[in-house]
Amino acid sequence: MGLSALAVPATAGAADLDCAPSEATYEVTGGSIKWGFKQSFRNYFYGFAHGTHTFDGVSFEGTDNATDGKYVWPVTAGTVDGPGSATASGEGSVNFNAHGGVLNTTISNPTVEIDGTAGVLKLDWEGNEFTTDEDAEPVKIGGEQVVAATFALPAASDFHAPGQITVTSPASVIGENFVPAFNNYPSGSALDPVTLVLDITATCEAAPGGDDGGDDDDDQGTSPEGIFGSLGTLFGSLGA
Repeated sequence: MGLSALAVPATAGAADLDCAPSEATYEVTGGSIKWGFKQSFRNYFYGFAHGTHTFDGVSFEGTDNATDGKYVWPVTAGTVDGPGSATASGEGSVNFNAHGGVLNTTISNPTVEIDGTAGVLKLDWEGNEFTTDEDAEPVKIGGEQVVAATFALPAASDFHAPGQITVTSPASVIGENFVPAFNNYPSGSALDPVTLVLDITATCEAAPGGDDGGDDDDDQGTSPEGIFGSLGTLFGSLGA
């Protein structure tokens, strides 16, 4: 789903709502998912390994081999599932290639799910099965929406707050099924923090239409009964 499909015409801040925050509908209209994978890997990949990357719909923020380096995916779909819960997905891929293609791994289409203080980062990935036989034909392996990393936040975020919300985790932990993607980091290894930036709008449902009483025939001067009653009074007075 593209951002155009997610767009909401007007953005309301919490102070601008015509209803209680708990009664509003919240929508994700944009944002980004940022993750550097692992700083020590990037230091090796861009340095000693002379690796190259190929971006498709992804950008890079910071310095290649430094702690501030992050791959950035634009958020293309998302939902606010509760005050402390949200889900967001991005599109695009990063390919890592080094050692004459022995390392040839692509990560793509991230999804971040946050529920209270618990979070996961899921990715599609594709790579070559590790082998020390340089003459062997590459064996493709991979997975879709594999848990690449899990993380714990120090406190729950409030996604019922219209505007831009940024959530950054401490170090994340590699998911067991993502270990084969790079093969050097066993289950439980620390990875870079995950950052989720969400643009959130809030709208209140229109109050149901009601009868304001303006059409009641309670004015005798404009109702048939009122007219005839007045005439009767008038003629009675004249005949007296």
